[in-house]
Amino acid sequence: MIEQTARVVSTQQGYAWVIPASAAACGSCQSKSGCSSPTGLFAFLKPSAERLYVQNPLHAKPGDEVVIGMQGNALLVYSMLAYLLPLVSMLVFAIVGSELFQVFGLAHEMGAVLAGIAGLFSGLKLAGWLAANVAKSEEAHPVILRHKEHVIYPAGSVSHV
Repeated sequence: MIEQTARVVSTQQGYAWVIPASAAACGSCQSKSGCSSPTGLFAFLKPSAERLYVQNPLHAKPGDEVVIGMQGNALLVYSMLAYLLPLVSMLVFAIVGSELFQVFGLAHEMGAVLAGIAGLFSGLKLAGWLAANVAKSEEAHPVILRHKEHVIYPAGSVSHV
């Protein structure tokens, strides 16, 4: 299960719109000197947080900080659809295109290029269609797992070494 902290923006009939926790603590990060996040003058380049529609079995209210989760295998399937399927499709089409052009006595490099481009776009189209069908299953949707825990240690229990 992949988890992320988020803030509930609105709720409706068992679902909630949430905004994932952003890098609001960027100024205090230990790797801030090597960070590639746009800050300062180029802060306008930083993408704004996107709202997510998640299942809300805890009936969280707007303003609540929650932990949302998604099955790891769903993320793996989406990654394979987005990256692997178009690449494999492009390679297969390029090989077939090269062989077909060679059979017809044409420049097989041109056949590989043209068929590879067609394979890439076909793979992207197929990946989009498959991702839309995978998204219809309940297992693929993120869900609110729990409220964010705020751990506060009493002053008497902290010992200095």
